[in-house]
Amino acid sequence: MAGRHKAQRESLVIVRTTEIAGNAAEEAKRSYTTQILREGIKFPLLHRRIRPARKTFRTVFKATRPNLVA
Repeated sequence: MAGRHKAQRESLVIVRTTEIAGNAAEEAKRSYTTQILREGIKFPLLHRRIRPARKTFRTVFKATRPNLVA
């Protein structure tokens, strides 16, 4: 929604959610909706903070990038 309509993430409000019974890909009317109806799709978690166990393990720079896919 934020990428499609140029809305800010903070201004989006979830009004209602429903679970679609049966084959949801056949019931979808728009092509961009069928993209997210695949089995096993993953979305990135943009603001997950991986915190160290102790303060002594905290560093400024990391050698590897964090895994942000749920």
